[in-house]
Amino acid sequence: MKLYTFFFIFIFSIQLSAQQYGKDLDEYFTALTGLKNFNGNVKIAKNNTILLDKTYNIQDADKALEVNKNSKFIIASVSKIFVKYGILKLAEQGKLKLSDTLNKYIPDFPKGEKISIEQLLFHQSGLPREIKDYEKYEHLSLEKIIELAKKETLQFEPGTQTLYSNVGYFILHSIIDKRSDKGYWNFIQTEIIKKYKLKNTGEFNSAQILSDFAYGFSGENGKIIPVAHNSINRFETGNYFSTTDDLYSFSQQLISGKHLKKDLVLKMFGKNSQLIQAGGRPGYRAYYYQDLKSGITFIFTSNFTDIPFQKVTEDIIHLLNGEPYTIPQKINKKAIEVPDEILKQYTGKFALEADQSQIFNIILEDHFLYILDKDGEKTKIYPESSTSFFDNPQSEDGYLFVKGSDQQYYLIIISTGVKLNTKRIQ
Repeated sequence: MKLYTFFFIFIFSIQLSAQQYGKDLDEYFTALTGLKNFNGNVKIAKNNTILLDKTYNIQDADKALEVNKNSKFIIASVSKIFVKYGILKLAEQGKLKLSDTLNKYIPDFPKGEKISIEQLLFHQSGLPREIKDYEKYEHLSLEKIIELAKKETLQFEPGTQTLYSNVGYFILHSIIDKRSDKGYWNFIQTEIIKKYKLKNTGEFNSAQILSDFAYGFSGENGKIIPVAHNSINRFETGNYFSTTDDLYSFSQQLISGKHLKKDLVLKMFGKNSQLIQAGGRPGYRAYYYQDLKSGITFIFTSNFTDIPFQKVTEDIIHLLNGEPYTIPQKINKKAIEVPDEILKQYTGKFALEADQSQIFNIILEDHFLYILDKDGEKTKIYPESSTSFFDNPQSEDGYLFVKGSDQQYYLIIISTGVKLNTKRIQ
C-alpha cells in the first residue's frame, strides 16, 4: 500500500510539473505574440511528455497572416535535417562513403579532391554561406546552383574550420540526386516522407495545390506586410513545407532506430548529442531542437519574420532547464548624443564573417552614423550608448562596436536576436 501511495504521488508530481512548464511556456509565447514578435505554431516536449502544443496569432493583423493547427509553413534550412538523413541513409545502403571526396560525384568541381562529404555535412568544407548575388535570380534550379557554386572561392582549407554553408548543402542535394536510384526527390519521398508517414510535409515547388498554406509576412516601417512571391519559391530544390506535428513525429521516430541504424542516428546528433537546426527565409522562421541528454524537443514554425530568434530559443531552453530567463517585454530605446570624434572611430567598410559578400559601409554625416549595404540602401542608426546603436527603438536588434586587439573597432550586427560578427576590410 505504501509503495502504491509513493508511486501515485510520484506520478502526480510529474503531472503538476508538466502543467507548470506548460503554463510558463504559454505565458512566454503569449507575451511574445502580444508584442507582435511571433505568429505560428509551437510544440515542446520533455522526456516524451508534451508540455506545449499551441497556435499563436497576432491580433488585429492582416487576416491572411492568421494560421491554425493544420497550417503548413516553409521551414527553410530546417530541411537540412532531411538532407543530412538522406546522406546517412545512402551511406547505410553502401551507395557512398562519408570519406568520399566531392570530385568523385562532380569531377570538375574546383578543389573537389580536398572536400569530403562529411565536411560538407558538418559545414567544414570551406565553401561560403551563400551563392554570390543569388538575390538577382528569380528562380534557381539545382543544376544552376551547382554551376554557380563552382565559381565560389573557398573561405579556408577544408576541415580546418567550421562555417555554416547553404552552398555545401545544395551540393549534398546534388549528391543524393546522383547516388539514389530514381533521383533526389523520389529518394526523400520514399525514405523519409512515406516511411515516417509525414502527411503534411513536401517540397513547395513540387506541390500543385497546397491547402492550409501559411503565406509569409514581415514587418516594415511598423506595418506587417506580405513578402514578395519570388522570395518564397526562388530555390527549386530543398524548399520544404511542413508542420510542427510532422517534425515532432519525425523526431520521435528518428531516435527509435527503426528506419536508420542507431550508430548513424547518433551521427545525426553529433558529439554533443544535439540535433539543432534553425531556418529563415523572407516571411518565415522555423526551429528544430532535439537533445538526447535532456530529453527536450522544441519545434516551432512561423510565417512571420520579425522574431527575436536567438533570445527566444535561448530563453525556452533556459526555462525548461530551470535556469533564469525573461518574459518578453515592450522595448523603447532612447537615443543619446555621442561626440563626432567617437563616432569617427566606427566608420569604415565591414564584411560579414559568415558571408563575406555582404559588405556594409559605415559613414558619418551631420553628427549621425549611417549604414550602407551592398545595394546602397542607407540606414540611419542612433546611439543608445557610446558603443551600442539602433535603427528601430522598439526592436532588440541593433549594432555594437567592439574594440579588437589591434585597437580598431569591429561591428557586430544583431539581427532577429542573432549576433553576426563582421571583419573590417577598410
